[in-house]
Amino acid sequence: MRSDEADSARIPGSAWRALAVLTLIYVCHSIDRSVMSIVIEPIKTELNLSDSQIGILGGLIYAVLYAVAGLPLGYLIDRVNRRNLLAGLVVVWSGFTALCGFTQNYIQLLLVRAAVGAAEAGGAPTAISLISDFFPEKRRSTAISIFWLSTAIGTALSFALGGLVAAQYGWRAAFLVAGAPGLVLAIILLLTIQEPVRGSSDPATSTASDHPPSLRDAFVFTVSNPAFANAFVATALKAAVLSGVLVWAGSYLIRVQHLPIANAGLVIGACIAVFGGAGSLLGGWLGDRLYKLGGTRLIPVGPMLTSIGTALCVAVFALTSSLYIAVAAFAAFEVASRMYSAPSYAFIVSTVDPGMRGLAVSSLQVCANLIGYGFGPFIVGVVSDAFGGTNSIRYGLSGLCVVSLWVALHYYLAFRYASKPARTSAHSDTVENFR
Repeated sequence: MRSDEADSARIPGSAWRALAVLTLIYVCHSIDRSVMSIVIEPIKTELNLSDSQIGILGGLIYAVLYAVAGLPLGYLIDRVNRRNLLAGLVVVWSGFTALCGFTQNYIQLLLVRAAVGAAEAGGAPTAISLISDFFPEKRRSTAISIFWLSTAIGTALSFALGGLVAAQYGWRAAFLVAGAPGLVLAIILLLTIQEPVRGSSDPATSTASDHPPSLRDAFVFTVSNPAFANAFVATALKAAVLSGVLVWAGSYLIRVQHLPIANAGLVIGACIAVFGGAGSLLGGWLGDRLYKLGGTRLIPVGPMLTSIGTALCVAVFALTSSLYIAVAAFAAFEVASRMYSAPSYAFIVSTVDPGMRGLAVSSLQVCANLIGYGFGPFIVGVVSDAFGGTNSIRYGLSGLCVVSLWVALHYYLAFRYASKPARTSAHSDTVENFR
């Protein structure tokens, strides 16, 4: 299906079925990634760890291996059968998540979490590459927002169920329960999804190259297209805010607001499921709405505005002395912070050649996880250790407000550069050189 047909034709049921399976897989991905956050306190107590060590375990080690594996996997995504690759990755990350429950010391847990990070590096890039070939550009933000809804659902389940399981059976059992469902979904993926033709849902002028761009070509494209580069930086930095808050939210509620671990998990899980899910869907709606109003160039305006709102929410959450206000601020944070995902990724995949999407999203995920999931939680932990005391975690979380405003600036620049006709022309020439 090419040209205008891709936009006007009814989206087939097979596309929606594929989206459902990919979303469920990423629910498991999010559970496996996030379950560590709610069991930080019992792990810290049993293994006698500092907040800095927890920051490494909770994010940095995962992010480093994610970065190491991300670019090679992105290279593969643009060249091999994506369905089969994703199925293999699901088996690996689910198996190693379960294996976390059998570790006996800090080093073992670090190594196993590193393996989870390496395998999960291919999850989102593979799925988004597939979704971009199942859905046309004008519906892509909505499709991607449904996919990113998985992060809210998965993270909510990891906090709610992980907290309950950890309270009843210990933190090791939480990892065992988290890892099991992915093994079943890997089989379902192989039985229900067919590999689509690359670029099949894009206009005829955006056909995928027979020879996908090299790493050098991708780098040249990035530095020659400031709209893409600024959206790339903004999306990576946004992950620092989101992951920094999520990794430490449980500890904050337990230490500062004096909630039991099970209650903290339920509160965070409920907020993520309801308000985070709503934010993800609203972000997709907003992205498609902005596309209709002004085309791809207008999409970054949405994430820019929600990043400003995110900064306000984090400040209130971290500094209030009221549990109720803290919960309300966290709920508002979930809405605002998750509205960025769908429009950001829709803008990025619509800006690059179809044959370069796997590498583009992999590169973004590497930076988002290394900068965000790695250094976001780590910096909060270091600041907390520097101040010391029960309330020190407030100051670490407050620093993320500045990062969120920095994110808003880059989204604004992405919009400005995308609005310049000269840059659009340059982008077209650059992409054409890849074909």
